[in-house]
Amino acid sequence: MGQDITCLITDKNLELNRDIVHFKVQGFTFIPFNTSCDLGLEEAKDFEFLKDYIRYLESRDSFENYTYNRDNDHCDIDIFRMIKNYQIENFIIEHHSEWADIPVDYYFMQVTEGRIVKNSLVFDESEQSKTNKAHVPESKRNFGLHFDWLANTDLFYSYFHADRVYTLLQKK
Repeated sequence: MGQDITCLITDKNLELNRDIVHFKVQGFTFIPFNTSCDLGLEEAKDFEFLKDYIRYLESRDSFENYTYNRDNDHCDIDIFRMIKNYQIENFIIEHHSEWADIPVDYYFMQVTEGRIVKNSLVFDESEQSKTNKAHVPESKRNFGLHFDWLANTDLFYSYFHADRVYTLLQKK
């Protein structure tokens, strides 16, 4: 089994409920999610502003049906509901999964000051995504993320691993 992790990363210092698995690392708040479905970021390419994309997601399915539960699977609506509830306008969503060190899935999205950064969206194997994937290191640097958080497998190997570490840290 390989690494499989999805994280919402923001430079905002969030005061989150203790039930929400999260870590503060080098000035960033990392919120891992147990994604069990496609993140659906492809649709974001049709929107300039985050608020419009969230409104679109809400029109398809009520956000009220998705309450964060750290023991259940999460999907894109769980992530965007948290973004809306905490009024996060600067963030990165990154998902990486691999099997036997072979990359399987990769998704990426950057939002800056409520604007979706179009050339940051990686959501499938299309040419647009492949071109955008080349911009990911630049997107991370522009966001201020100057370290490879995915290399920190002590925290970010999988959601379940992160949850276990978070629980141990809460007991201290």
